[in-house]
Amino acid sequence: MSQTPLDRAIAEAGSGVALAKIVGVTPMAVSYWKVRGVPAHQVLVVESATGVSRHELRPDIYPERAPTLNANLRPISPADQSADDAVQSSSMSAAL
Repeated sequence: MSQTPLDRAIAEAGSGVALAKIVGVTPMAVSYWKVRGVPAHQVLVVESATGVSRHELRPDIYPERAPTLNANLRPISPADQSADDAVQSSSMSAAL
């Protein structure tokens, strides 16, 4: 059986009691999270303490981020660089 994100967070903290101390709640509260989920106001603290992402803990309120523009751009190769330089030079000449 695979571990839930909360189970992984508990394992990273060392135990449910240890996670409860880190977050500032009772161990019973952490047990309750297994049934009801991590409360929204505790997600960032759990993420910070354990490294388990907020998306994994609460995908309903922290959906995966869409890729950014930079992630979609390809690096400029030397061949493209010279073509870009030529276009830029002709643009500058036209502006003068």
